[in-house]
Amino acid sequence: MLFYERAADILLRLERRQGSIKTMTIGNQHLRPEEKRKMYALICETLKNASALTTVIRRSGIVEAEGIELRLALVLVHDLLLKNVGLQRQGANQKLNQSIRKHKVKLVAELARVKEELGAQSNDDLVPVELRDSGSTFRYVRVNLLAATVDGVIKYFQDEGYDLVDSQQVKRDMAHQVLKVKSRTFMRDLDLHDVLVFPPGTDLHAHPLYVGGSMILQDKASCMPAHVVRPAAGSTALDACAAPGNKTSHMASLMGNSGKIFAFDMDRRRLDILIKLTNSAKCEIITARCTSFLDLDPLDPQYAGVEYALLDPSCSGSGIVSRLDALVDTYIAAISNQDTSTDTVGAGQESRLKNLADFQTSIILHAMRFPNVKRISYSTCSVHDVENEAVVARVLQSQDEFGLAPAEDVIPTWPRRGLETAGLTKAQAACLVRTLPEDGTNGFFVAGFVRQKAADIDRTRRQLEDMRAATDIGVSDKPNDSSTAAKGKKRRKDAAATDSLRKPGKNTKRAKSSDGAATAPMPLPNKRSHGKKGPRRKAKASVTQ
Repeated sequence: MLFYERAADILLRLERRQGSIKTMTIGNQHLRPEEKRKMYALICETLKNASALTTVIRRSGIVEAEGIELRLALVLVHDLLLKNVGLQRQGANQKLNQSIRKHKVKLVAELARVKEELGAQSNDDLVPVELRDSGSTFRYVRVNLLAATVDGVIKYFQDEGYDLVDSQQVKRDMAHQVLKVKSRTFMRDLDLHDVLVFPPGTDLHAHPLYVGGSMILQDKASCMPAHVVRPAAGSTALDACAAPGNKTSHMASLMGNSGKIFAFDMDRRRLDILIKLTNSAKCEIITARCTSFLDLDPLDPQYAGVEYALLDPSCSGSGIVSRLDALVDTYIAAISNQDTSTDTVGAGQESRLKNLADFQTSIILHAMRFPNVKRISYSTCSVHDVENEAVVARVLQSQDEFGLAPAEDVIPTWPRRGLETAGLTKAQAACLVRTLPEDGTNGFFVAGFVRQKAADIDRTRRQLEDMRAATDIGVSDKPNDSSTAAKGKKRRKDAAATDSLRKPGKNTKRAKSSDGAATAPMPLPNKRSHGKKGPRRKAKASVTQ
């Protein structure tokens, strides 16, 4: 399949929700390595400009004139009008390129008309405000301690010509002046020992350390939950809503691949992504199961050893900056003439947030029923207090076995804390963590709970019986789920359990990191170790009914 035809096929698959942008571009095995970044850029930029380009294409009539699909026209017209070098020649259908070029005069005129209607001074102004890249969000790199050390990754980048800034000399509000856009500078994070910070817009998707699994591209805020729950090496932990798996692999990294992690998710496709991602990250202690966390029996003997629970349930996503799935939503709306404005928060939005908060509360309370769980992290990528502080307050009022982890145990150096609202005292709010885009991260919320009273097994049994009775009469365990009880039962019956089991490598050598992090295999792969040479072990997955 030629380049633009494949791009059009990716747009079709995105419309059908058959995968993510990164999976279909960076992770696309049908693309040559040199094509992946080009395809990723083309898809993202086409999606951003889809509204304006769709109008230009429809007014020009080229779809009808050339007998091509709108998706193919979109990627071609994007490069013709918005890319400095124009249409790509290598790997492209030159006859088709020529057919599009003959309409350039009309397309340019229609583009000028659209810009005038939108009051756009430049092509950049054609992108809806909510989809424009934020210059405030840094590029964060989480070092995978199962494959490298922080010091080793730092040296690798220094050998490539990057300058390491002394983070001890950088004030928090001065980081943007130090890590300037397009500069080859980076620094250790001020709060998380296994995270490095690069200037906004730094593209590391093709970097050999990322491709080889030695580092994970993960927003800083998303790295906080694993540090809050802090599972000990050799312990047993669970991730309740685990896919796509970055937080799960982060726990494995902090545990040094010692112990066990149960990872649960109801979505089979997303769970498959988790298995692939965690295998690439060299995780060997994760058991992935396709099931609803709320369907688990906390008193089941197989979960008797669970001491730590990471909870990152479905949320509104209101804190995410330039999220890729928002590009897809806007694109689908553009080609179908729908309105996707999210500025208005009406009764429908309030109802949705309430449903989400109810679900989030139920997830936390269910995790607290596991009798030996002693520490829990709860997080959302939301800025709404109804999903954050209000949920925490409800949980504290609903049980007496868990209290909030003290502020000094919840990212103590981070300055922005929770809101003194929704029934929380000032002291309780100080135990919570909030992040906002102005902090250089996505909007996020994290709370830690610690056991302060032994589990009441009899009460747990009564609660579980009440939950089963509620399920039998049709109470849903999923937010915004209008399915009947019969559908819920069928879903649970059909949900299979997938165990992702990796055995430690025979020649794995352990070395202690000088930065005080968990032990990690060494040495760090050299710059040629991520190429085609050398066999790659395939991870095995078993399915149990």
